[in-house]
Amino acid sequence: MRIIDRYVAGTVLRHFAYALAGLLAVFAVLNLTEELRSAGRPGWGVGQALGFVVLTLPREAYDLFPAAALLGAVLAFGRLAGDHEIVALHAAGVSRLRLILGALLAAGVLAIVGVGLGETVAAPLHQWAHAQRALAYSGGRALSTPAGLWLREGARFVNVGALRPDGSLDELYLFDFDERRRLARVVHARSAAPADGAWRLEDVRESVFDEDASESRAIATVPWTTGIDAGQVRSLWLEPRDLSLAELYRTIGVLRARGQSPLAHEVALWRRVSAPLYMGVMVLLAVPMVLGGGRAARLGERVMLGALAGIGFRMLQELFTNLGLVAGLPALLTAFGPALLALAAVGALFRWQRVP
Repeated sequence: MRIIDRYVAGTVLRHFAYALAGLLAVFAVLNLTEELRSAGRPGWGVGQALGFVVLTLPREAYDLFPAAALLGAVLAFGRLAGDHEIVALHAAGVSRLRLILGALLAAGVLAIVGVGLGETVAAPLHQWAHAQRALAYSGGRALSTPAGLWLREGARFVNVGALRPDGSLDELYLFDFDERRRLARVVHARSAAPADGAWRLEDVRESVFDEDASESRAIATVPWTTGIDAGQVRSLWLEPRDLSLAELYRTIGVLRARGQSPLAHEVALWRRVSAPLYMGVMVLLAVPMVLGGGRAARLGERVMLGALAGIGFRMLQELFTNLGLVAGLPALLTAFGPALLALAAVGALFRWQRVP
């Protein structure tokens, strides 16, 4: 039976590669089209936009793994059914459950590969690509990092700790240096909100340094004028899903220590952890789509249905995540909710199609 398991798993993995290549080509074209809209900015031409898309392809591939797993399993089972290999295997005493276990073996391999790709390749390259784009967009005055956004305005350096969904900022630090490059002033603001084309710093604590002493004072609100607006900050910001598992875990601890909500980062963390479950569910979903009723008729329609279901499931994940963040749902529910819904759909299809 191990030979059968390896054969089925190898077939699923091979067709997964075909499906991933096709989906990745489509999304790469869409991403390049989006980036080319900004290609006219100084320091950001067609070559830079193309390089950005190439560097972010591993992250895009990682996001497409569940959809490609579903489509690859549909293609694999469709080929086995179309070549009458499933009939031959049944005649040899191989149950349909054994075929499913072979496909789940492929899902396990994909989960391991996906974790390795996401942590060692996708996250670092994605962050580096965003850092380069931030530098280009801002003329060398901004840098995106896992620790937040850094801005430079003459002799002032600004660190933005967090970006709220409404576009306001949290945990700002402004560092002013004198002509001798010595730290002269530090301003810490709990938050900053857009106000009349500028920003309004709130709950501010200012420290001024000279050669002999320092002076500190608390201020309720302070206006802050900068060349970076809310839209630019959002375009330069690294999203929680752009971080690695270690960075997400560390950021969650920092946010909790500051008394801020780590919900977005917790959701991103649990979505990363739940990736193996999503792989298995997607592979299981392919079984009733192709083998239900024991027929391989209208296989082309089922392949198209598999592609639409895979892409639709990715959209459902994003929609469920946004709804969970807005409604403040628990991170575990937000991360695992789409998988549980898909698992329920798999069970219903198995019963309806009478797949043993």
